Amino acid sequence: MSLIRGFDTVRLVRTGPNLRERVERRIAGCHRRIMVARLRSFRQQVERDMEPEPWTKLEVPMVLLLSDVCEALALNEEERASILGQQGQQALTEYLETRPVIQSWTPVSDRQIKALDYVREHGSISLGTYREICPYWSDETLRLDLASLAARGLLVKNGVKKGTFYTLPESSAVENPTTILPSTTTSNME
Repeated sequence: MSLIRGFDTVRLVRTGPNLRERVERRIAGCHRRIMVARLRSFRQQVERDMEPEPWTKLEVPMVLLLSDVCEALALNEEERASILGQQGQQALTEYLETRPVIQSWTPVSDRQIKALDYVREHGSISLGTYREICPYWSDETLRLDLASLAARGLLVKNGVKKGTFYTLPESSAVENPTTILPSTTTSNME
């Protein structure tokens, strides 16, 4: 068997990423390092600008902003620590331990008030009826409005799919929906 004949039977097997994938990973790594360096520089600039006041004592702590940015960018703990610095990490820990727990709620919108008024007057509302009341809004927005009212306990969902309609809860009639605070539990919306 000659050397040239052997090349006919050679099978190439890919064992790793191709050149394009390696280059893309390398570029992404460079962008990540540049981003971390810029965020670190931003924090240092804020520290300089805030002297003699500590930069962690702003009305809305900058530490939270930087922490949220790090989380959104899915940075690892080492990168996050380099961006926040030791003082920032301590301030973030203290702030998270001492901040008051705020119950998140959203007020009832004007559209939702229209829906509640319609249900009080007619007994029930469906997505099609709600669409007639609020014609300039998308079906999804209107569906989410109704589902939100049901999750808060202001309406009761009846039926499924195209047969879905909403009524007032039997136990209580809602008099003024703008003063009611919704529950803090979240539920799946349809």
